[in-house]
Amino acid sequence: MAKKDKARKSKSEEPKSAPKSVDFNLDGNVDNSIIVVGDHAVVNYHAAISTNVEPHEPDCWNLKHPYPMPPNFTGRVAERTMLTQWLNDDSENRLCIIRALGGFGKSALTWYWLTHDVDSIQWPKVLWWSFYESDASFENFLKEALEYLSVGDVNKMSSHEQYLVLRNKLRQKPILIILDGFERALRVFNNMGAAYQGDEFEEDKIDKQDNDCGCVNPDADDFLRDVSAYGSSIKCKVLLTTRLTPRAVTSRGELLNGCRKEELKVMHKDDAIAFFYAQGIRGMHTEFEAACEPYGYHPLSLRILTGLIADDRETPGDVSAAKKLKIDGNVKANKKHVMEVAYNTLSPEQQKLLSNIACFRAPMNYAALKSIVVDRGEVDDGLDNNLKTLETRGLLHWDRKSNRYDLHPITRNYAYDRMTIRDRTAAHIRLRHYFAAVDVPQVLQALDDLTPVIELYHHTVQAGLLDTACDLFYERITKPTHYQFGAYQLRIELLNALFPNGEDQPPKLEEESDRAWVLNALANAYSLSGQPRRAVQLLEKQIAIRKKGGISKSVAVGLGNLAQQQLVIGSLKFSESNLQQNIDLDKKIRDKFWESVGHQELGYLYSYCGEWDKAEQEITVAITLQEEIGHVQAQSISWAYRTFCNILMFRNTTHSKVSNPKSIIGFAQYALELVEETKRTIMNVPKDFIRINWLLGIAYRLDRQLDIAEHHLREALMQSHAINLVEFEANILVDLARLRYDQKNCEEAKSLVDEALSITERCDYVLQGADVNLFLAQYTLEQEKDKVKAKEYAEEAKKLATCDGPPYYYKVAYEEAERMLEKLND
Repeated sequence: MAKKDKARKSKSEEPKSAPKSVDFNLDGNVDNSIIVVGDHAVVNYHAAISTNVEPHEPDCWNLKHPYPMPPNFTGRVAERTMLTQWLNDDSENRLCIIRALGGFGKSALTWYWLTHDVDSIQWPKVLWWSFYESDASFENFLKEALEYLSVGDVNKMSSHEQYLVLRNKLRQKPILIILDGFERALRVFNNMGAAYQGDEFEEDKIDKQDNDCGCVNPDADDFLRDVSAYGSSIKCKVLLTTRLTPRAVTSRGELLNGCRKEELKVMHKDDAIAFFYAQGIRGMHTEFEAACEPYGYHPLSLRILTGLIADDRETPGDVSAAKKLKIDGNVKANKKHVMEVAYNTLSPEQQKLLSNIACFRAPMNYAALKSIVVDRGEVDDGLDNNLKTLETRGLLHWDRKSNRYDLHPITRNYAYDRMTIRDRTAAHIRLRHYFAAVDVPQVLQALDDLTPVIELYHHTVQAGLLDTACDLFYERITKPTHYQFGAYQLRIELLNALFPNGEDQPPKLEEESDRAWVLNALANAYSLSGQPRRAVQLLEKQIAIRKKGGISKSVAVGLGNLAQQQLVIGSLKFSESNLQQNIDLDKKIRDKFWESVGHQELGYLYSYCGEWDKAEQEITVAITLQEEIGHVQAQSISWAYRTFCNILMFRNTTHSKVSNPKSIIGFAQYALELVEETKRTIMNVPKDFIRINWLLGIAYRLDRQLDIAEHHLREALMQSHAINLVEFEANILVDLARLRYDQKNCEEAKSLVDEALSITERCDYVLQGADVNLFLAQYTLEQEKDKVKAKEYAEEAKKLATCDGPPYYYKVAYEEAERMLEKLND
């Protein structure tokens, strides 16, 4: 079982009924309903709505990232009651989303509800996970969840494999999972400056489920959909707090069945009044209401407002101080104004300290905080007092248990924006020095070991030293993230930081060669993570730079890479054109290796188009060149492509060249021997093993040797997951589905092909999508007897297989779809 991180609240953080826990002077007698404060007699709202329930955090719960509760949380009874009803009584909705813009108290409400209202006997398993932490990726959540559920050998599984295991576990075990700050898992926050983003952009998007609201990790999308879809068949419940609604839980603008969304509204009037009392503010309830109204009862604004009132020089602690703020009828403007006033009433040293703290992306310890103070001699004298002032004003939170300091995202965004470019750069340079001094293991055992280097990279970027950051990425980050950990999404996030003006503009680097390298590296990351269209756009820009520099070899290689991605998305005509240019350039510069690669890729393309004679000719030329230069690994790919070409010929019932699948097995076995020889004599290339095991699985299934076919297909899938390679996954899954169908295991076949469909749709894999829809058409017709739905799948398969239109089409799939439609129209 994973180690639990527990948070402890001081008793003062959970106020009991006034006057016992509210720290203000009393003049006169107090009963249960009336408090006399100075000359004011007011209703004791706090006593009326508070409870005496102590927080509980059972040892069996895994509160991985405890929320540092700010003092004097009050009320929210209606919201807590709603959450309890969902947890205990709502059997239809296993997923609940608490959505609100920043500062509405989503995290505080959820943490208070969990530690005060959730029955630990009924829910003995609870996992709290906050995406606001620097290491809190969805991939790390999967590992933590499986370890908590006592699943062994988690580190030996790929991220996708971990997700599949977790999905199965959630159907068996009653567990409450709370994912706090889930917007950080969405694409719109997929950048190194996410911690500094405010809410301005969100109000325009709040009901628009565009691509920005998709999850960075496709498994996270599937996780949300699966939890919603399984309904009462699973025993877990999942609660999300987020600024934005994930696209995965909507369809045509409507929430999926099994998902419930609640908008977190403003504080109840009585809660706000109780909060003012708890903060030690004097006044009548009508005065409190007048003070709260201009801010729309926005919790963060009210906390900052009470901090200003408490420290007012003329009338400290008296609500009348709120009248000094310039407010109007615009609630949004007033919320911004109270932050502005709070910042402006700080001393210059305190403003500088708050803005410097805002440079951190996540909570920091005291040592890290001291590192950003410019005048080291003033640290002991002034730092602690300034920190205390920031706490009092509600601008900084100090979690005493972990001894870490943090800012609310809205405060961080505001304070960071107040810095001049010069001061911001200076702060990030100091943080560069701090993280540069942090030791990193020479041999990395886990991606977390790389965290100090990633933070160093981040502050290098923020300091404006993009060329230095590019060198740092190349020297210390690219190899472990690509080859060792397959952290393609992380690579995308880090490399995107070198594009301050967006990917539509080139990376802001001095050297043309660096720009081209970064474009190619980012395109590669997009390709491997299942985003080929983005890869195409970047590769086209990379090629333009190389052409401008007159580097023919790099242009040729770029054209070959571009053609591969164009084939995946069904742009076959352009793919052929680029491969022909690639071959012509390689011949011109007499590079036989890259010329051979161009021929083998062109043969692969012609196999899809049904130009099998031309495909065989190109593959033969490739093999001849590769044998001449002795390149074993390239030969293995060419023989794999020859295998694939013959598989498609076998699928084409009118073609007479291949009548026996054993010849296909022979081609594949020889390709496998070459892959193994490459591993033995040069290096291990997992992608080549994945490709040939997939093709061997198909060949043995065609020969009705189903057990051997299963061995190879499962091996291909396992290795694909091990390196997080998406490229072949849908193909492997659909061929596993075909195998299961042959084995009469229809239920598993359907599950596998549904998973393949999800991959092809989210990755825009056109050719693979044609095969997936073909199988679904067959399955739906034969097993579900639904001709209407089967026809829809067949029409989609034909549409995808059409590509650029004959002869630039996926011939076999197109003709199979036509035959299926003829059958359905009879």
